[in-house]
Amino acid sequence: MNKTIIGGGLAGAVLLAAAACGADARQMSEQSADTPTPYIAATADLEAGSQKHSGVKKLEQVGQAALKAVPGSTLVSMEAEENGSLWEVQVVDAEGTQHQMDVGSGSAEVVSGPSAEDDDAADKAAYLDRIKAAKLDYQQAAGKIATAAPGGRITELTLDGHRDKIVWEVDVVTSDGKKQNMTVDATDGTVTKAGEGD
Repeated sequence: MNKTIIGGGLAGAVLLAAAACGADARQMSEQSADTPTPYIAATADLEAGSQKHSGVKKLEQVGQAALKAVPGSTLVSMEAEENGSLWEVQVVDAEGTQHQMDVGSGSAEVVSGPSAEDDDAADKAAYLDRIKAAKLDYQQAAGKIATAAPGGRITELTLDGHRDKIVWEVDVVTSDGKKQNMTVDATDGTVTKAGEGD
């Protein structure tokens, strides 16, 4: 008998909830088609934001896969290959040794490498000096580019020296399909397009 009472109570609760949902649905259908519900408006905003930063998110996933392959390393370069389906990524370990690998864009997994480069002591020291001087990592640099070139797609990102500054050199395909060279100052985040400040 207890099972019957509990079952009946549960069925009643389900019927009440269904009735409430039906009333909400009728109320929503009576609203003007020109007035989006707060839920729909919020969802549209979220989708627009996620599209704007989806390229940065994919870049971060590729970078994280490379960093995981060489623990304790710092990402210094990534370049899209094969129409963006593959990224050639370089990281530098704590000793200054550069490691190169290929990371699949779709899977964000290392598909080739990592292989250590045979750099001399001067090259290793230069890598470590750049890394030490940089205040922005690749993710922060990509975020700066996403803000400066909304809808753009990063195809290359490299930490390098330029005019006595440490910068992230970036190639971007803008939303209108044009290639744009940009730099992000790795110490203060200032973004400069090619031709500006030269």
